[in-house]
Amino acid sequence: MTESPRVRLSDYELVLWDLDGTLVDSRLDLVEATNVAMRALGYPLVPFDRFSRMVGQGVRHLVTEALPKDTSPETVEKAIDLFLEWYRIHLADNTRFYDGILEGIARLSVPSAVVSNKREGLCRSLLERLGADRFFVEIVGGDSCSERKPHPMPILHVVEGRGVDPVRVLMVGDSAVDIEAGVRAGVKTCGVLWGFGDPGGNPSFRPDFLAAGPDELFPGAG
Repeated sequence: MTESPRVRLSDYELVLWDLDGTLVDSRLDLVEATNVAMRALGYPLVPFDRFSRMVGQGVRHLVTEALPKDTSPETVEKAIDLFLEWYRIHLADNTRFYDGILEGIARLSVPSAVVSNKREGLCRSLLERLGADRFFVEIVGGDSCSERKPHPMPILHVVEGRGVDPVRVLMVGDSAVDIEAGVRAGVKTCGVLWGFGDPGGNPSFRPDFLAAGPDELFPGAG
């Protein structure tokens, strides 16, 4: 991927953030929740290094990817229930903001919102437990709209609801679904390279900016 210019968050009127892999490192809790379900149902556990290829499109996708391809719909639903039963209690056991991110958002004069594919209730619960929900003017999850990323609807829901010109909005995320959703919504996009995914993974939807570390978003962070 060719080098991109440095992004300046202060150039925008609204910054939208993906959650898992962008704001927070939630891998340990998500992997454990998945493996609680796999263990209970007698399936092989998901290795940590496979996880990054599975996350980013919500609980159903994550659990379905962990199960054998011929798993019955009834067993898929049972696995999702087991995942959620454990995760709702333990979603903040090991999950933390990446160094410098929360401090940077707290200092940012531009409003921030979360646009995630994690269920809205889980997003809110996690941010509340981390003491960070007050820093976001809106929290949109994968079930907040009838479509989820990479569809542009969740982004447009926030942008239109706040009456902001899309060209004055920045979507920040670690995966290709974040970038595709942002491009399709007509906002600027910034891919981060410290998360689970590959923001440049879809060559049809390239990010406008790339950030290798939080200090590139918030000078002096970390």
